[in-house]
Amino acid sequence: MNGKEAREVLEHVADPTRLAALRAVALLDTPAEEAFDRLTRLAARFTSAPTALVSLIDSDRQFFKSCLGLPEPWQSRRETPLSHSFCQYNRIAKTPLVIKDAREHPLFKDNLAIPLASADGYILGSFCVIDGKPREWTGEQISVVEDLAAAVMTEIQLRSEVVTRRLAERQMKERNGELCTAYEKLERESAERLQAVERLRQMDRMLIQQGRLAAMGELISNIAHQWRQPLNVLALLAQDLPITLRLGELTEEYLDTKVEKMMDAIVHMSQTIDKFRSFFTPATEKSSFSVLGAVEKTVSLVDISLHEVQIRIEVTSSAQPQIDGYPNEYAQVLLNLLINARDAFIAAKPPQPTIRIHVGEENGRSVVTVSDNAGGVPEEILDKVFDPYFTTKGPQGAGIGLYMAKMIIERNMKGTLTVENTEGGARFRLVV
Repeated sequence: MNGKEAREVLEHVADPTRLAALRAVALLDTPAEEAFDRLTRLAARFTSAPTALVSLIDSDRQFFKSCLGLPEPWQSRRETPLSHSFCQYNRIAKTPLVIKDAREHPLFKDNLAIPLASADGYILGSFCVIDGKPREWTGEQISVVEDLAAAVMTEIQLRSEVVTRRLAERQMKERNGELCTAYEKLERESAERLQAVERLRQMDRMLIQQGRLAAMGELISNIAHQWRQPLNVLALLAQDLPITLRLGELTEEYLDTKVEKMMDAIVHMSQTIDKFRSFFTPATEKSSFSVLGAVEKTVSLVDISLHEVQIRIEVTSSAQPQIDGYPNEYAQVLLNLLINARDAFIAAKPPQPTIRIHVGEENGRSVVTVSDNAGGVPEEILDKVFDPYFTTKGPQGAGIGLYMAKMIIERNMKGTLTVENTEGGARFRLVV
């Protein structure tokens, strides 16, 4: 063997790809198996040789998957250093290595080796038949040993496939475990999200209920304002009748006049109740209604209470749009905006407090603006006024009126509710 061939052998033995292919069959350092031992016995019996081996060439040793007739300690160890191996030299031609008398060769002391090549062409080792005396190997012997070597390679490939399948099964099991873990995590997260969504829905329902209660409280206060005048009329009439009777001036005509005035006051109070009661009648379906009509209805509910605190309210229109939605909820939004303006006036105390409402139409949509001259909203909180529970009114403010108003317009009626500062005040813009 020349120097070039020796270098090729060493390079092939140390080739990382070949070593990876060797380790892939997972036979190094595994126990002896009858399937391989049977083949070495057949080779030894057919060739009348004392020794037969299935040798796998590692980077620094040869491991015997099957060994028959080796002297100790190699038979027990089932491996030898590479210095004791001629199987590594099968790299040269990938054909049977036949040596008539190893004693005449400075490198070898064994005789016949068939290379065990992987499907990728890497020499994993050799199927060896060794005789301790010089001999000529017949063509038939070489052919049979080649067939037995092919059977060895089939066994190796079968085990490699088993290892590959087991690895794939393990990986699949691991992936299934990962998928199960991911699914369980996703299930938990989904449950947590559903719980969070349900909590948000409950919070929204609670906020809506609180908003309605707050609006109801405002309306009850306005009912009291609306009733104050007719109650005063009834009180005066009730006081007048007995006095007139004692003075002997009570006539049938006089009584009829006073009773008529009393009935007018009672009818006014009854109409007020009906008007306020319809305000809270829930609507399950959308209906078409006049935006200007909803504005005028809402203003009529609070105009007396606003007048009592010297707040003037002006309503103008450049169009009379009809929209589909929930008229009572829309009126609640307007009521919240008017109450918000009233509270701003009470806090700021500007001269000539005025609320201006304008009803118009843009691009086929209704536009209502509610403007005041109460000084506007501080810029640092302008983007927070619609947040739930955000309030600048101290303990008396719940911080839900504007949040509920925005939710009604944007969620229930697919519109928008925004606020901006203008010269001297704030302007809310309601588009549906």
